[in-house]
Amino acid sequence: MKVAVIGLGIVALADAIVFARKHEVVVTGPVPDRVDAINARIFPLDEPDLAEFLAGNALNLRATLDTVDALRGADLVLVSAPISRDPETGMIRTVELESRIEFVHRHYPNVPIVIRSAVPVGFCDQMRQTLRSASLVYVPEFRREGNLLADALNPGFLIVGDRGELGARVGAALAAATDVGDLQIHRMGAAEAEAVKHFSQAYLAARVAFFNECDTFAMQHGLDARLIIDAVTLDPRIGGFARNPCFGFSGQRLPQSLNLLSQAFMDVPARVMNSVTSANDTRITLLASKVLEKTPRHIGVYNPQGTHRGSDTITQLQDRLRASGTRVTVFDRIAGQGDPEFEIFKRGCDVIVANRMSPELRDIRDKVFCRDLYATG
Repeated sequence: MKVAVIGLGIVALADAIVFARKHEVVVTGPVPDRVDAINARIFPLDEPDLAEFLAGNALNLRATLDTVDALRGADLVLVSAPISRDPETGMIRTVELESRIEFVHRHYPNVPIVIRSAVPVGFCDQMRQTLRSASLVYVPEFRREGNLLADALNPGFLIVGDRGELGARVGAALAAATDVGDLQIHRMGAAEAEAVKHFSQAYLAARVAFFNECDTFAMQHGLDARLIIDAVTLDPRIGGFARNPCFGFSGQRLPQSLNLLSQAFMDVPARVMNSVTSANDTRITLLASKVLEKTPRHIGVYNPQGTHRGSDTITQLQDRLRASGTRVTVFDRIAGQGDPEFEIFKRGCDVIVANRMSPELRDIRDKVFCRDLYATG
């Protein structure tokens, strides 16, 4: 089977790698440097076991700038595209994804098209009506950032947004590409599958917000946050996973799903979704005040994961601190052992803000502001 993957993002590449072990895969997108890197077997995935996986698996995979070439002879097409927001209205824009789907349908109208982007509820049905095509299937992915490949190889389940024969075929093809022998496949309507994706993400964001507010409460009342959280999570209905406080839910996925749900809930009576959406801003306001209580003259922000403006809570905290008039310096790369620039950074700052404690900060622990209650070592 030949599989065409339209998109060069992390979701598209994880799909491509998984399929390429057993099938011919061609990835396409309009970024020449990324295409060259993929053909050189350099994948922009921050995965701990990626090098070992690539060394142990022969992949029938190539990348091209020519979308028609990628689609030629394809039996299955996976489409991923970034979803953006209109800066003026705040509404979600799906123009790029729509254009890719329309291109595939125009050239190969009978090839199944699997939508992998996180789309607004009702998007797939709308595209089916617009194109007068029943070849579109929505299949959401539920992968952890930093573990995309591992989760793609060993998913716990598969949601397929089509109850008919096409959904059965697509589900079987996706399941067969994984390492799971008897993968649970749940088939439903496209809009229901779209809703599952966003409610799943929203629940994860709500869990992060909940434990952050446990930590906030403890800080405000001079209590031991870890003792509280440890005891709360003894209840098996709650469990001890994903309980470590942080600056807020970050990345692109959780905020995007909350934004989409907030729009979908405009005519639905609801309280929870709106409160989760505003939780980050409340948390950042409190954390900024706690940092400024130390009356620092020079604040350092250690952000080894790099800066992703808008969706990155540590960046939002940094901006809040800078707005107070305090000098703020950002170190946004991983510090190597004995890194002279990092040593100057550490010495020159009165307080260093970090979302997570790391070995390179332990010698200055007393000046680090971090809500990582479960740091080891």
